[in-house]
Amino acid sequence: DGTMALSSTNERVICLKQSKRIAACGMMAALSIVIMLLGGVLGIGMYASPMLAGCCLLPIGKKYGAKNQWLVWAAVSLLCFMLIPEPEQNLMYLALFGLYPILYPYFGRLPGAWKWISKLLYFHAAAISVELLVMLVLVPEVMSAAMIVILLLLGNAVFWMYDFLIPRSDLLFRRFLGRRFRQ
Repeated sequence: DGTMALSSTNERVICLKQSKRIAACGMMAALSIVIMLLGGVLGIGMYASPMLAGCCLLPIGKKYGAKNQWLVWAAVSLLCFMLIPEPEQNLMYLALFGLYPILYPYFGRLPGAWKWISKLLYFHAAAISVELLVMLVLVPEVMSAAMIVILLLLGNAVFWMYDFLIPRSDLLFRRFLGRRFRQ
């Protein structure tokens, strides 16, 4: 009877931990969707809302690991395409700003200059792919070469600010979410 009770208690603890993990991941996914929806409504959606929604993945990775980050990213990406009518905003989250917080620790493991080169290559590949898809397929637009270069340069500045924000956001999450998301 004693081992049976201990086993039952251990199972309850495991179930409670899994329930907390599922609830936390679900809440952060819901917060990401709300941020993406508000971005479309307020007209700041193309870049600001995918960046903020991507930051919602950070405490999940910190507390529950990359596997759960991947699952939340996939769920939010899928729901964005079903609920949010702005394709460029959704693609920016899917390919760039939602994915980057998951990949950030892997970039950090690279030595010296390779870290920065790989980050730049990732940003340019994702940003150019998204914009080409949007401009050529989804919403055909004609844009001058000068405008494309200016947008890419501004995108680089925004990306570097995002890169700067990610390691510092841990302090913000600790302050605002308290013990709930500490390891």
